[in-house]
Amino acid sequence: MRRGWKIALVVAVVLVLAYAALLGVLLASGSSGGFSSGSGSGTVGVIRLDGVISADGGGGYFDTGGIDPVWTVDMLEQADADSAVDAVLLRINSPGGSPAASWEIYQAVRNMSKPVVVSVADIAASGAYYIASGADVIVAAPSSEVGSIGVILVAQDLEGLFEKVGIRYTVLTRGKYKDIGSASREMTPDEKRVLQGQMDQIYEQFIADVADARPTLDVDQVRELATGLTYPGAEALELGLIDEIGSYSDALDIAAEAAGLDPADYSVDYIEPDWGTDFLSLLMGYQSKALRQIGSGIADGLRQSLAGGGRLRLE
Repeated sequence: MRRGWKIALVVAVVLVLAYAALLGVLLASGSSGGFSSGSGSGTVGVIRLDGVISADGGGGYFDTGGIDPVWTVDMLEQADADSAVDAVLLRINSPGGSPAASWEIYQAVRNMSKPVVVSVADIAASGAYYIASGADVIVAAPSSEVGSIGVILVAQDLEGLFEKVGIRYTVLTRGKYKDIGSASREMTPDEKRVLQGQMDQIYEQFIADVADARPTLDVDQVRELATGLTYPGAEALELGLIDEIGSYSDALDIAAEAAGLDPADYSVDYIEPDWGTDFLSLLMGYQSKALRQIGSGIADGLRQSLAGGGRLRLE
């Protein structure tokens, strides 16, 4: 018994020491704020927007990552109010997502008083392009995928599957359309008409906002491009969807020039959400971004399957 207690005590001490060491490393890495590099006449603040756009996230201990409008808008507002930041660069790599979340971030970009430049990585599609269109300059690689202006809703009809496995639903509602999009039955023509009307409204708002933000495009031109297709960067430039072909480094220089800085002499500040400095935040928050991104696809699929009805998405 004594030997068992001694072993337990040693294990406990080792765990405490490991905890302290890990916490020290994480704190030393600067997990709760931006990271500045270089020194120069001014600063370009960089905000990374990676993954699906959704209000489901928010940086909690167990969230699955993606682009959340709350902390994205907060970072934009902080950068705009920070006298040490002269321009903002959004590094976007996203297939799109929630219409409402995309619109919120688009509005924040439009309200910026400082120059905002977008650098497209692999893709800025649908809701991500919605956000990008609000910037002063959009820069993309020749092979970046840009555009995909459109709205999609996917609703599962699992009635046949449920019958095969012996699952029956009893649904009680108050309100004619309360169970619209239910996975337990086929959607009626009237329900399809209602949902199509909602999609049309969002689609027209998307087109109008892009046309309002892009000086080279009017509403008719945007509507002609709003087929749901993405375009390679080189073609997107010809169509007026972006402003420059260039790399991330080129986009940084463009942002510096837009702020009146010397493109050969400026600093870069990497702006990140403040996840806090407690141990759980450090382990399960932003530092665990890779794990959260791995789980995002699984979680999103489960949410859609269990929710029954589909969600309107800009993808």
